[in-house]
Amino acid sequence: MDIDTKHRSLTKSELHLMNLLWDKEEATVNELVEMMPEPRPAYTTVLTVMRVLTQKGIVKATPKGKANVYTPIMTREEYTKGFMEETRNTLFKGSLSSFFLFFAEHERLASDEVEKIISLLKKNQKKGHNEVTNKSQLL
Repeated sequence: MDIDTKHRSLTKSELHLMNLLWDKEEATVNELVEMMPEPRPAYTTVLTVMRVLTQKGIVKATPKGKANVYTPIMTREEYTKGFMEETRNTLFKGSLSSFFLFFAEHERLASDEVEKIISLLKKNQKKGHNEVTNKSQLL
């Protein structure tokens, strides 16, 4: 799915409801309200946000009795990927290394997290090298 974050960016309220919906996979407005901490927003407030999310093409509403059941169209991973790409492009001038370095400099990571990141980077680097090698062989 092509993610157009400029047209599908989520407000804080929308993202909060989407996180609940991604976790539950489908829900009515009443169920979403019940999942929220006190003080809970009004039913009509949640309904309005769900209608906006439907218009944005992020959720679909399926009638079930007197209520609609809302299901995500966009996965959490798809949204996160688009959001992070937009963040990298707007705040880090598209530089992936600057993006990574920002977090490396400002976050504390456990040694097992560092090892996992290094392992993934090495795997990615080998994958990129193999793709270049395979393309060279085709020429």
